[in-house]
Amino acid sequence: MSTECNRWIARGGLAAAAGLVLAMLPSDAARAEFEVQESTIDAGEIQLQYRGAGHTGLAAAEEDEDEKPLRQSQEFELQMSPTSHWLLAFTQGYTVPDGETFEINAIEFETQVEIITLEGDGIGFAMQGGIERGVGNAPEGSGDFHFGPIFEYGRGDFLLTNDILFFDEYGPDSENGVWGVEYSLQAAYNVTDRLMLALEAFGEAEDIASTSFQEQEHYIGPAFYFTWGEDDDEALIEESERGVPGKYDEFTVSFGVLFGLTEASSDVAAKVFVGYEFN
Repeated sequence: MSTECNRWIARGGLAAAAGLVLAMLPSDAARAEFEVQESTIDAGEIQLQYRGAGHTGLAAAEEDEDEKPLRQSQEFELQMSPTSHWLLAFTQGYTVPDGETFEINAIEFETQVEIITLEGDGIGFAMQGGIERGVGNAPEGSGDFHFGPIFEYGRGDFLLTNDILFFDEYGPDSENGVWGVEYSLQAAYNVTDRLMLALEAFGEAEDIASTSFQEQEHYIGPAFYFTWGEDDDEALIEESERGVPGKYDEFTVSFGVLFGLTEASSDVAAKVFVGYEFN
């Protein structure tokens, strides 16, 4: 069996293991996966990502009586970068409602434009936007439009990332013109070339104008990221020294535990990330 074939088997096995871990979590409900999107875009890069989330301790008062609680939710995403400043992404979201089977519930198309490139110490800035549409077990005609900035600040081995998304839902049960906001905030430190430790925070308010803090979802907690393979920095060094495009092949796994800060948040949320990027 070839080395490349062994690599793909290992990657598929780790993704399956991550899904199995989430399936075994004692979760009353689950909501959208927790994502931290970086501002930097590398030309010709392709990224495959798996994100999973499981929640426990969601307040019963916050559950919709007509909607079954979810045992888990997962997302699979494909990102492609036609140029060094433009990215396209396609995402499929899946849920497992209580007593039902694994089923797709959303598809999403997004694009991102890098405006300021983060190089060494300094700042990075990008804008992203897209549309999500509910399918499968989601309410008929549901979805949203969303857009917002991505900020990054790097200094040495420290990196701060802040994503903000404004969204307007559409569908039979939504109110037109009511804008919500969600955010992710990550303070990360590279302990080694392969290991990164992070403190992360996530939140969402469905109505910026009228939602009180306790009705919003806010989480905070630690996470780690472990990466191996040939990374893009090594490829850039090869390109500059030899005058030929450098190839890279990088694999990342992550696990985090988040704690709810409001009545609308679950008590504890577990998040899993598996990513593979190459050019």
